[in-house]
Amino acid sequence: MQGTLGFYFKIDEDLYGVTARHVLFPDKEGNDLYRYNTRAPKKNVVLMGNRAFDDLLASIQALIGTLKNTATVLKKSVSTYAVRASGGNKQAEADLAKYQQNLDDTEATIAELRRFWAVLKRDWSAVNNRVIGHVVWSPPITGLNLPHGYTCDVCVIKLDKGKFLPNFRGNAIDLGTEIESGKFMSLMYPRYDVPSEFDYPEDRLYLLQVILAAAQIREPNSRDIKGDPTRFVIKRGHTTLTTIGRLNGFESRERYYSLLGYFDSVEAALTGGTGVANSSDITYGTPIEWLWNDVIKVEFPNAVLFFDASTNN
Repeated sequence: MQGTLGFYFKIDEDLYGVTARHVLFPDKEGNDLYRYNTRAPKKNVVLMGNRAFDDLLASIQALIGTLKNTATVLKKSVSTYAVRASGGNKQAEADLAKYQQNLDDTEATIAELRRFWAVLKRDWSAVNNRVIGHVVWSPPITGLNLPHGYTCDVCVIKLDKGKFLPNFRGNAIDLGTEIESGKFMSLMYPRYDVPSEFDYPEDRLYLLQVILAAAQIREPNSRDIKGDPTRFVIKRGHTTLTTIGRLNGFESRERYYSLLGYFDSVEAALTGGTGVANSSDITYGTPIEWLWNDVIKVEFPNAVLFFDASTNN
């Protein structure tokens, strides 16, 4: 089994991950309650299938090739400005230092990527080495759950902590590199008459520290460039990478799941249109306030959502 994680929680020293049931359970397995039985085989969760893993290796090699081309051009520039600088040209000396630094940084990145590729190839090629945990609980997918009418589509995984430590940072979203930090801040707070209120983290990992109450979905906390109230949201996906959208407050009353067909459900809609996509789209989401308090905590009463990840490292 393979899929993507949503967020983490702890019970004592054990680490768990949460994702959607439909990500890990094929249609053919039905829609029954699953609870891990120690006498039965585990439903393992794999970090990347074979195709995704091969694509990752290929993408690293492609990036190395691109950087090698960049290094070739930079070497030419270094040689050119070295000749000019030797004649006492002060501007050439400054340019030489700049190009030399860029060359050094590029070659260092190539070396690091080669080491990373070698580690992946050596330690992670076998599927069994990419098992990061096993499913421990997943209720059937249901819609219109009382009292709010939300969809229950959840799966809890007990994770292999050894695969996550010592680099585990807890519940955080990687803001990525495809949107430059200054532009990112402007997109999250587009008003030009006042400084951006978005605090961009220096390591790009935006820590999640509070739960947005369902009632707050309809209460925008910012304004767009026109001054209209809005709440901006961030989504990070494997294909779309980082996208920024607006939480519009509307609720969907009907959803389609391939296993169940159409059924009634109340869900928040996120309208996205910033990032690598060429057009706007709509992403649906279930409020975590309900999912955490009324679903997960009922099954795992000792679960802790916000914890100091550094104590595990």
